[in-house]
Amino acid sequence: MLDDGIPARGERLRGGALREAMLRLREEEKLRARDAATRLGVSEAEFVAAKVGHEAIRLKPDFPEILRALSGVGEVLALTRNEHCVHEKQGTFETVVIEGETASVRDGGGLELRLFLNRWHHAYKLTDEGEMGMIMTSLQFFDADGTAVHKVYLTENSDRVAFDAIVGRFMHADQSNELNVTADERAPDTTPPAEGTRVAPGALRVALEKAAETGAPISVVVGNPGAIQIHTGPISKVMATGPWYNILDPRFNMHLHEAGVDTAWLVREPSADGVVTSLELFDATGRRIVQIAGERSPGTPQSPTWRAIVDSLSLSHAA
Repeated sequence: MLDDGIPARGERLRGGALREAMLRLREEEKLRARDAATRLGVSEAEFVAAKVGHEAIRLKPDFPEILRALSGVGEVLALTRNEHCVHEKQGTFETVVIEGETASVRDGGGLELRLFLNRWHHAYKLTDEGEMGMIMTSLQFFDADGTAVHKVYLTENSDRVAFDAIVGRFMHADQSNELNVTADERAPDTTPPAEGTRVAPGALRVALEKAAETGAPISVVVGNPGAIQIHTGPISKVMATGPWYNILDPRFNMHLHEAGVDTAWLVREPSADGVVTSLELFDATGRRIVQIAGERSPGTPQSPTWRAIVDSLSLSHAA
């Protein structure tokens, strides 16, 4: 261990030693959990597990029943992210459908989740200090290598009694503060499309700005191997803050770390309702970061406004 609490090369902190290092790091630097875990040389799941007995409670990995029970909590904030993009959407687990190892969640306010439960391995309830000193309470789910696949945060409108009942019902018998994770050596799930029009990565800013200006309803899709989260509807406030480009609406936020974008593509696919066009961004490993498309439903084509936006990108942002 180095004097600053950061583990020496080859040293892996666990349990109480990891929590002590976390507390020292928090005093010195305001880091998000994912970044702090990386700094300490552990996965985010190990980072959370070290808090068991204090801020965290380990839950049984009964993911289908936990998801069904969340319908009783009412409004929550669902968060799904990958290495370069964060998707935060307020909504409810109003309709939960489980089919084998796949789950889908929908509500009437534009939230949709597609969850791949074979990638879910660990679950925790966490009460921790968030930005500006706010106390944040959440359920957090992780894959085998300790990467977060999905998080569900309480809001001021959540039913905390129902939430506490979930925690009590699914509390794991093992409340140790150590966790064993396994390396994920699987290849990337997606690669850039074989057919599509390559455009400059800056096309995303233009598309979102025009969507905000025109009020054109869009879908914003962000995923990882264990979860895909979708916002559908109009957006209004877009802006850059440091290295991040953001959608900052009252019930929906997206944060894109633009340095992680390697390529951007306009992808056109035929459907019974005409051509469906999306703007898709990929990182250097071939993983999809985010997908933006015009809102559509069965029997209804994408709007002329969205088509005009993507047509302008083909001309002005060709790569």
